[in-house]
Amino acid sequence: MNMTQARISINGPNDLLTTIPLLLGFRPEHSLVVVGLADRQLQCTFRVDLPGSADHLEHLPDLTGQLSLNECDECVVVAYGEKEVAEASIERAASRLFNAGIAPLDRLRVADGRWFSLTCDKPCCPPEGTPIPETSPASCEVALAGCYAAADRAEVAELLAPAAPGRRAAVERAVAAALAAEADLDWATQRSQDLHAIDHWLSTTALPGPDDIASIGLALGDLDIRDYAIRRICTGQFESNRLDLWTWVTRHMADDLRAPAATVAGFAAYRFGNGVLALEAFNTALKSSPNYRLAQMLRAALQAGYPPASLANIGTAELEAAGREE
Repeated sequence: MNMTQARISINGPNDLLTTIPLLLGFRPEHSLVVVGLADRQLQCTFRVDLPGSADHLEHLPDLTGQLSLNECDECVVVAYGEKEVAEASIERAASRLFNAGIAPLDRLRVADGRWFSLTCDKPCCPPEGTPIPETSPASCEVALAGCYAAADRAEVAELLAPAAPGRRAAVERAVAAALAAEADLDWATQRSQDLHAIDHWLSTTALPGPDDIASIGLALGDLDIRDYAIRRICTGQFESNRLDLWTWVTRHMADDLRAPAATVAGFAAYRFGNGVLALEAFNTALKSSPNYRLAQMLRAALQAGYPPASLANIGTAELEAAGREE
């Protein structure tokens, strides 16, 4: 199971607040988080930075479009941070969502490991706040789906940081050797080898060494092979969409060859429901190749709030025809 297949029920603030870091992929700070619900089940989660102060609320992004796109009818608005700016941001976001027909069920502020309700003054929500537990039934369900929370955004970025120089140098040598060997192969033989490499490494839990990293990284440079990998990810049959494999290859490829692997890594993360890692991967791809069309398209879809399930046909010939100029 992954997060595109899981249906998570949220029963109260403790369920919600222990689950949010897992859904985001890191523990938020100075953030506004809006959790969208449909039929009281978790549908989507979006996070933005809080403005610098309550006097700069015009800089708070509006998330109503993203929740509407995900067909949410209710939501919970949560802010992490200092009381004044957090509560002002909550009220502004809740008002926007209500006006868009998405009912805010609760407004919560989180600080110093405690949560405070802005809508309830009963004994269940004391003014001194309520400690957030380590786990809850909902967070355990999300963890079983394969999600985990990094300490912060920097730790997420580290998942795509270049590997140690010695390992990258070994892959560069393997790339040079692979390119030389490919010169003697006909198209059909090369294609067969590339497809076999994708299938083999998807079906194992191991990570490839330098020679196989080079083979996979170069194979993904062929749009047909890249799209085949994407279609295989869309089957949902591989644990965590083999995010470990795609990020591993991305980290070891030379800067000018990283875009295809980084884009596939981003797609795998997006389909799995890890939007933060997906965005990091798409940015990595576009840093390597600013005009890499599929990374541009997927990043735009992610930022617009398109649900992961809407990506099921990405990689098909019909949808990718426009991207062949890459």
